[in-house]
Amino acid sequence: MQAVNDRTHQSLALPDGRSLGFAEYGAPNGKPLFYFHGWPSSRIEFGGLNGDAIASGLNARVIAVDRPGFGLSSYQPHHCFTDWPQDVARLADQLGLARFAVMSYSAGSPYALACAHALADRLTAVGVVSGVAQPFSAPGATDGMPTIMLWRTARIHPRLTWLLFKAMKGRITNGPRDQLPKSAKEAMMAEADFAYICEHPAAMAASMDGGAEALRQGGLGPAEAGALYWKPWGYRLEDTPTKVYTWHGEDDLNAPFAAHGKVLAVKLPNVEAKFYPGEGHISLIHKYLEMILATLMGG
Repeated sequence: MQAVNDRTHQSLALPDGRSLGFAEYGAPNGKPLFYFHGWPSSRIEFGGLNGDAIASGLNARVIAVDRPGFGLSSYQPHHCFTDWPQDVARLADQLGLARFAVMSYSAGSPYALACAHALADRLTAVGVVSGVAQPFSAPGATDGMPTIMLWRTARIHPRLTWLLFKAMKGRITNGPRDQLPKSAKEAMMAEADFAYICEHPAAMAASMDGGAEALRQGGLGPAEAGALYWKPWGYRLEDTPTKVYTWHGEDDLNAPFAAHGKVLAVKLPNVEAKFYPGEGHISLIHKYLEMILATLMGG
């Protein structure tokens, strides 16, 4: 394991020659939790949620991991959701962690749920925040999603989304960090999210920083990952062997509540679901991260 810069720029050499990038937040000797970022985002997403301070206050050691082709993690062609638990297990072994919790945000949910199946004997808790619940090919799964174009081009051919990412990268990387869009519609977000960002411009900066880091290698990895959400995930929610905690805003547009939040609550056999009227995709995790982490830490 080699530290590239500091706690937020670390990498692990995997047996197949790939590197797995990760960041650590919170208490170095605290209760461990692996955090799985959204799409396209990266390991630094958690830090943008004021995660370091919140995790420290809860004695949590949060390890946020870049997925293949995102941030510092090597590109891995032809991977799928069910490959991810093996990478997580190897990182946990390297860090000396026999048991740990996992938490996902947004499009990170299929990866957390894959761990719930493959690593059930090692998990202390599983949390899904504003998560995707089913393949986008399912009837109604993408209804009302404002960012659907990026997902649809990935379905047609990932390199189309890759080209879009390449065109976006300069604007994301070099644009003003506190520049707000003129309307919620232009921002491709729910009114609740737009209102939150207007009051907390740093939330926009954090989102942009996470996206820019996701495209560090050019964006082919994230683009190919986008195609995975249209295919069977390799497991059934109904067969999940562990308890799952879920949190979802009822005004969420990026993972629409009816097609995702409700579906998780219905299909998971052992679930504790909390729904929030008037909250969106971004507002929920910023407002409730401390409570979410405390739940997953057993607090």
